[in-house]
Amino acid sequence: MKKICISGTKLETSRLGFGTASLHHAYRTSDRQSILSAALDAGYTHFDTARMYGEGMAEKSLGKFLSGGLRQQVTLGTKFGFPAIPLQECLPSIMYGQRIISGLARRLRMLKESERKRVISLVAAESSLTMSMKALQTDWLDILLVHEPQISDIENLHGLAEWLIKQKSRGRVRYLGLAGSAKNCLEVKQQVEGVFDILQVEDSLAGCEADIIKAAGLPLQATYGYLRLAISRCTGSNAQAMDGLEVMKSALARNPNGMVLLSTRKIHRLRDFAKLVD
Repeated sequence: MKKICISGTKLETSRLGFGTASLHHAYRTSDRQSILSAALDAGYTHFDTARMYGEGMAEKSLGKFLSGGLRQQVTLGTKFGFPAIPLQECLPSIMYGQRIISGLARRLRMLKESERKRVISLVAAESSLTMSMKALQTDWLDILLVHEPQISDIENLHGLAEWLIKQKSRGRVRYLGLAGSAKNCLEVKQQVEGVFDILQVEDSLAGCEADIIKAAGLPLQATYGYLRLAISRCTGSNAQAMDGLEVMKSALARNPNGMVLLSTRKIHRLRDFAKLVD
């Protein structure tokens, strides 16, 4: 797969990055390992994850996959801000059971979607980074991102700035970033100056949310959300008719020089998408 260098950095990644937000929906360990192996075989060399994905399962699955001597072949990004739920992280069966019950309750309108608690503090950031590196079985991260930063986080991030920069000087982290809405990421970067190297922003073909980044005179470094947002805007037969390849072609055209992240558990789609940038 074609490689790119993320603008403003020396970080070389695959043109398409593999996101692990839905990896835990593959229930068997062997299936998760097969998906990760297929992604690497297809040329995806950047893997994006987070503490909250599968309550730590995504990071652990990646760590297991890379432990066989593959770490040098890939770039890794993870996030802090939404901690994993400790009991569910220790006992995945509880996580799966809870999600089944919650999903059923929401469908029956017996339960509203609840917001996960955000934690932006020095203690939480240090704990999250340490746990991520342990789960990923690595001594360094290529990107450490604040997960879905809010404008209300700016004061806390000012307080974290020295710690964040120190992680780079210690060699634990190569680059720092923000991952979330384009509007919030841009505002936080501008208000917390000199800290964040990479903006990884949600974008869609319908909303063109990332245009705000270009309007500010900044390059699109990493974008995501195209397939999920396209599906969410389709209903009934339209959802069935949606052409994922066409969506990804348009996504790549919207971000012609940066990295486009995608997430899928279907190995044939991983391969088909990779062919778009071979």
